[in-house]
Amino acid sequence: MQKKKRKRRIRLGPIILFFLLLALVFFFIRSIVAIGYRPLKVTNPKMTNYKKVIKGQGYILLNQDHFYAKNSGLLVYGAKEGEKVPVGQEIVTVNFQEDYSKQKDQLMKIQAAIDYKNNKRKPTDQDYQQTPELVSIIEKIQVAIQEKDYPGLVGEINHLDMVTPHNVNISDLSNYLNLSLEDLEGKKDRLNEDLSKTRSRYVSTFPGVISYIFPSGRSLSVQKENMDKFTLSYLDNLKFTKRQQSGVHIKKGQPVFRIIDNLCWYVALSIHQDDQLKQVKLGDEVSLSINKGPALKASVQQINLDKEDEGVVILAMKEGFEDYYTLAKGQGEMILKQKDAYSLPSKTLVDQDGQMGLYIQDIHNLVRFVPVNVLGQNANWVYVEKGDMKNKIKIKGKDVQTVTYEDDVVLDPSSVDRKQMLD
Repeated sequence: MQKKKRKRRIRLGPIILFFLLLALVFFFIRSIVAIGYRPLKVTNPKMTNYKKVIKGQGYILLNQDHFYAKNSGLLVYGAKEGEKVPVGQEIVTVNFQEDYSKQKDQLMKIQAAIDYKNNKRKPTDQDYQQTPELVSIIEKIQVAIQEKDYPGLVGEINHLDMVTPHNVNISDLSNYLNLSLEDLEGKKDRLNEDLSKTRSRYVSTFPGVISYIFPSGRSLSVQKENMDKFTLSYLDNLKFTKRQQSGVHIKKGQPVFRIIDNLCWYVALSIHQDDQLKQVKLGDEVSLSINKGPALKASVQQINLDKEDEGVVILAMKEGFEDYYTLAKGQGEMILKQKDAYSLPSKTLVDQDGQMGLYIQDIHNLVRFVPVNVLGQNANWVYVEKGDMKNKIKIKGKDVQTVTYEDDVVLDPSSVDRKQMLD
């Protein structure tokens, strides 16, 4: 009996030891599981396009010539809005509507006085004869019609009117008969020249685009040598009234059309209080968006500074002329840098021994630190560089793994227990 009891005591020892080990393993596993299920609020990175921008008012600067009506009259158009034309093309014709009857009457009396002095015809002679002079004038009229030489046509018709016999009283010529033939011929030539100018032609002064829309007058006309005038105060004080020439009647002094160099145009961006302005350098290749339109390629042509953070940046534009040549100004956004990135709440960012990064939740709710390159940050959001195809970025010349769009980023880094951190 005693031997049996001794054997039972001997067998119970290993069993007790086994259960003790089992309890230890259980408590160890439970502690790990407890950590793994500790609740952590997380978020995923959002793919975006990070832009480093300077905003301001953009003014369209054009190398252009403006033409204004010399007289009132009727318009005849020779080119369409936005049409590209060569140098010397007739763009607009203005046919004058003024009354020239007094000048014609005066010219008639001068011609009668000349004829009287030359004994060609008595002032009351009404006989009409087809002379070689008349035949020559009629031929010139026909040529002018064929060649569409309207000023020449008007001049020859006036000349024909002068050589055709008219009833003129000798008393009406008293002011002219006292003049010499030389003086009479001079007066006649001047009147003929004036009467021939009953139509004005306006031609293109250089190859370019025609426009009948006037958004800013001459205030935004530019050449490379006069860019210094576009200062902050100059642009801020400009006021524009958009005008368009679309009718057939025009008054003296009104704008007729403008011709624009479509191969050379600029935008002056007026900037108020932006610390990033000091980063802009002459020759920088940038992009510009006008009124939230597509980004256009441009380069920095000139910088007219008022202060370190205020001034005007003049951009030489490389595309987009057709969409903006009728605009005076618009909201401009100069893009200094543009890169694919991830956006995250700013509070997720962690500084670990001088390296910025994020806490990423791993399996069993364990957490690991992932380094990032910060592209930009504000009170609410941080923008970090998106890695290459293998999700790697350069840090101190080395390729390291960074955050991916699938990672669970811890929203509140302070909520992470140090025991959860993986090395």
